[in-house]
Amino acid sequence: MTQYIKKRDPDLAAALFATLGGSVPSRYEREEEAQALAEKIPDKERRLKYIIELCGQPDTPQTRYLVAKAYSWLGNEYRKEIIQFCTEYLHGEDWRDLPRGTIIEDGISIYRPARNRASILMDLAQAQNADGKPGSALASFLEAYRLEPYNPMPAIKAAGILERMHGKEEAIRFLNQQKSSVFYQPVKYTDSQGNRRRNDAFRQLLDGYLRKLSGN
Repeated sequence: MTQYIKKRDPDLAAALFATLGGSVPSRYEREEEAQALAEKIPDKERRLKYIIELCGQPDTPQTRYLVAKAYSWLGNEYRKEIIQFCTEYLHGEDWRDLPRGTIIEDGISIYRPARNRASILMDLAQAQNADGKPGSALASFLEAYRLEPYNPMPAIKAAGILERMHGKEEAIRFLNQQKSSVFYQPVKYTDSQGNRRRNDAFRQLLDGYLRKLSGN
């Protein structure tokens, strides 16, 4: 892989990650170069490892984020690295080029910096769980859920850990508690075409996992 490297180049790393479908900020002027490089490195795993190499020593919010995400995409074989770089990113400054501000999706207000951190926390939790640290993973899933209370997936992942640690009844009890969330009630909204819509994704996912746990 090192035969491709000319120098540390985080902006090229970001543009190259975007060629894999990674949702990261990248500079328009680097896209053509990244696409040409992607054609030389068609293998996903090799391309991810090259992205990591392009970041050099991850010592900035941008490089820490990119390396954490690249290792996460490589999978649990790299759980030690995922834990290291996700933790370093979370303990430092946020990458300022990541999406900021608040948007509305399906009737729900979403603060994008919180979503960005929750995404790293989910990667961290999965790696901690794979590394045999369920207590740490549980804490990370719950923190992700705190940041994205409209997203039931961190709660469902947390319930899976609770089931293994304390049994099925504890997991069911925890998920039933989440029914008190304001997001358990369907959100009614008007879409951009003026059509009335109903968003009950939170309820459907939560109830679906509860049925699975209960054997119904």
